[in-house]
Amino acid sequence: MNSPLPSMQEAAQEAEFQLLAAKDLLEWQCALSSAIHLDHLHNGGKSAGALAELAKYFSDTGFGGVYSAIDQFKQLGKSEPAPQNTQYEKEARIPLKEFAKGRQHVAAQELGVQQAAISKAIRVGREIYVTPHADGSYTATEVRAFPSSTAWEGEQ
Repeated sequence: MNSPLPSMQEAAQEAEFQLLAAKDLLEWQCALSSAIHLDHLHNGGKSAGALAELAKYFSDTGFGGVYSAIDQFKQLGKSEPAPQNTQYEKEARIPLKEFAKGRQHVAAQELGVQQAAISKAIRVGREIYVTPHADGSYTATEVRAFPSSTAWEGEQ
C-alpha cells in the first residue's frame, strides 16, 4: 500500500485515539477479571467461561490500532527529521541564584567552577543565567552593561 504518510499532527491524534482505546480495553479486562473472581466466589464459577471468552475476544482484537499507530510514527521518523527547537536554550535560562539554591556545591561542579565563585556571584548580585543542554551539560552566561567597568560595584 502506497498511501501518503500522515502528518505528525494526524499521527499524534491517531496515536492518542488508539492509546485511549487501549486504555478502555485494559479497564474492561480488569473489570472482567474482577467479574470472573466474583463469579467464582458467589456463583460457583458458572459464568466464568463466558467471561473468559469475552476477555479473550478483547485481547485478540483490541490492540491492532495501537500497533498501526506505532508503525505510523516509525514511518514518520524515517521520512521527516525531527523538528529542532532552536529557542530551547534561550527559553530555558535559569537565574544562577535559583539554579544553585540549596545545592551550590553541586551547581559549581556542573558548571566547572569552585563553590566560592557561585557564592560570591550570588552575594554581589551578578546577573548570571544557567542554560541546560540536551546532553545534560550546563553553561552559564553573564549579562553585563556595555561598556562596563572592570570590577562590579560591591565586589571586594
